[in-house]
Amino acid sequence: MTGDPLSEAEDILKYRFSDHNLLGKALTHSSVTNSNSPGNDYERLEFLGDAVLELVTREYLLAEFPDEPEGDLTRRKIRIVQKGNLSEHGRRLGLDNLVHVGKSFVSSSGALESVAADVVESLIGAIYIDSGLQSAREFITREILKQSDGSGPLSDPRSELQEYCQAKGLKLPEYSLTDRSGPDHDPVFTITVIIEGQYAGRGTGTTRGAAREKAAEKALKKLERMV
Repeated sequence: MTGDPLSEAEDILKYRFSDHNLLGKALTHSSVTNSNSPGNDYERLEFLGDAVLELVTREYLLAEFPDEPEGDLTRRKIRIVQKGNLSEHGRRLGLDNLVHVGKSFVSSSGALESVAADVVESLIGAIYIDSGLQSAREFITREILKQSDGSGPLSDPRSELQEYCQAKGLKLPEYSLTDRSGPDHDPVFTITVIIEGQYAGRGTGTTRGAAREKAAEKALKKLERMV
């Protein structure tokens, strides 16, 4: 390491920027700038990097799991792109230590975790602008997709939905029985899941547990379409 954050970032990324001003923005927290200088911190690059990460992750999962249904692919994708996972990679690479923060920055554990995740996305956005999708894809594949547990066994939809809500700072899902039909020996249950007071999904099954799983799966698909 050289002691120069820009050079250190390039060494970590295994990528050399043509535009070092762009790299500087990708490493600058909004606490350094103010409302009169939008675009001089990493927030806009983070916004772009999030979309590039989504695209590359979807491409990767489609190729890696050609026989999996859309629901399983969605759950794998959520696991990879969620803030907690990105934060782990940001800290593993040491990118969080290179971010320039201002005096107003409050160094709480939650804020530090957020910065570690945000800088990963902002750097993806910066690489994309600097030289295009292929360079961004190479970094994402090497340092995120190949290092993530997206290929491991999937947990159940209820656990995935809870992890998603926690990663997004949402209230935990609430499940309620909204209908029971059929004879006692062969009942059919309908469960509705609510997130942040809003309807998120509904599922049916021959047991309450199976209906909850279906409801959680529907909610995951709905949330996926919203991001």
